[in-house]
Amino acid sequence: MVALLFYTHKAVKDLQEAGFDEAQAEAVVATVGTAIIGNVATKQDVADARIDTKQDVAEARNESKSDIQKLGGDLRSEMQAMELRITLRMGGLIVAGVALIIALDKLL
Repeated sequence: MVALLFYTHKAVKDLQEAGFDEAQAEAVVATVGTAIIGNVATKQDVADARIDTKQDVAEARNESKSDIQKLGGDLRSEMQAMELRITLRMGGLIVAGVALIIALDKLL
């Protein structure tokens, strides 16, 4: 139950003092009162929003874990490919160095 205080009689009197006739003042107060009551969140509204938020957070957490695991797998694959390239380059440098030493040994 929403406990909201809106003094309709006082609002009607204030509007009449401002120049509204009684019918106009009552119509304005009724419209404003309906708008106020219709836009007040109840305990159930807050509870529903809390449940929705918890579910959204849980879903986002699960998606993030999945994304991180996928990223970890991608990084692992890239590192293995980089390791292979480095190994091949080092092997090439060693072969070139040995070939250079042999060539220099034959020339000297």
